[in-house]
Amino acid sequence: MKSVQYYCYSSFAWLGIQGLPLVIFPRFILGLLKSEYQPDTELEIYFARSLGLALLTLAFSLVVVCGGIPLTTSLSEVSVPPYANAVMLISTLHHASVAWYCYSYYISSDQGAFAFGALLSAFFATIGLGCFLFADDKSMVSKNLHLDKATSSFPFKNQGAYRDKKRIIRK
Repeated sequence: MKSVQYYCYSSFAWLGIQGLPLVIFPRFILGLLKSEYQPDTELEIYFARSLGLALLTLAFSLVVVCGGIPLTTSLSEVSVPPYANAVMLISTLHHASVAWYCYSYYISSDQGAFAFGALLSAFFATIGLGCFLFADDKSMVSKNLHLDKATSSFPFKNQGAYRDKKRIIRK
């Protein structure tokens, strides 16, 4: 589950970088987005803050669901709840839609910030999709030796390491 936790923490950081300035400095962000000076309306400030709060909510829900903040008092192995995949899928779809939206704006306006946002969001969308599809696959792990059966030993077999590990596990 390490890959899921790495995805959740990095996605938390990216969503936090996007959402925190919108909550704290909405007037400054709105001023950066306008080409000429116009006073900010209350509706624009409201929408900026609500978008920031939505991004922060998604970020914190990812960390809580993936076990970053333990909700139990036991210090045993952090178990990931079964609904972690659903939240991870929602965040993956969010990253994919933001990547598409930034890319379409980059094509029409040719600004580098949109390309940067599109690349980073597309990166998180692909990593999230990979974690969603392959992170919980325990079917290829040997029940006795706890070794991955899907690894190939091409072109050389490491018989010594396999034999030593087998000997340690059986003791």
